[in-house]
Amino acid sequence: MSTSSTTEHHPPKPLYHTTTDLFLWHQYQGDRTNDCAAFSIAIVANAILNRLQFDGSTVALEMEKVVFVSQPLPHLTLRKIPGWASLPWGISGYLKGKGIPARLRWLGSIGDLLRNIQEDRFTIVLIGEPFSHEGLRYAGWAHAKVLYGYEPPTGPEATGAIRPRPGFYFVDPGFEKHMSGLPHLPEGVFWQDEAKFKEQWYNMLRVCIETGPKVTT
Repeated sequence: MSTSSTTEHHPPKPLYHTTTDLFLWHQYQGDRTNDCAAFSIAIVANAILNRLQFDGSTVALEMEKVVFVSQPLPHLTLRKIPGWASLPWGISGYLKGKGIPARLRWLGSIGDLLRNIQEDRFTIVLIGEPFSHEGLRYAGWAHAKVLYGYEPPTGPEATGAIRPRPGFYFVDPGFEKHMSGLPHLPEGVFWQDEAKFKEQWYNMLRVCIETGPKVTT
C-alpha cells in the first residue's frame, strides 16, 4: 500500500492505493459489449507482467471456449457465456490457466479489500443490481472492475493539498480513460461512493478475484 503526497507535478492519489499504477494499463471494453471481466483480466495481467500482453477482446473470445481443467476434479468448464456474462470462477480460472496466481473469494469483506490494497494484491470486484426491474421488464445488471484505492471519510490534512473525494477508486474498463471526470486524479481512475459500492457489491455476494504474485491458491 502507498500513501499519497501531492506535488505540483503529480496529481494526488487516494490516501490508500496500490503501489502499482494500475491506471496505466486501463483498457476500454467498448459501449456494446459484456466483456468487462475479460478487460479487467487484461488490466491486472498486463500490470503483473509489466508488459502489454493481453487484449481484453481476445481474452473474452478465449473465455467463451469450453476448456478442460484438472482441478479439483477433471472436468469441462465454460468461463464466459458466449456474448454475455463471465462466470466468477471463469475469471480466476482464466488467470490461473495463464500461469498467474488467482483466488476466487465469496462473501469477502471491506477489510479484505483494504488488506489487498495494503499488500499490493490486485482485486477484481463484481458489483450489480441483479434483481432490478423497470415495470415488468427485467433490468438486472452486473459489472467487473479493478480496485485501485480508497480514501477514508477522514484523513490527514496537508497544507495546500487537494484531497480526493472519500470513497473507493477503480480502474474501470466500462469507461474510456479520459471519462473519469476527476481532474485531480490520474486518467483511468474512477470514483464510487462507499455506501453505493457496498450496496452493489453485497448484491453480488461480495465476490472478488484476488491476483498477483502475493496470492496463494
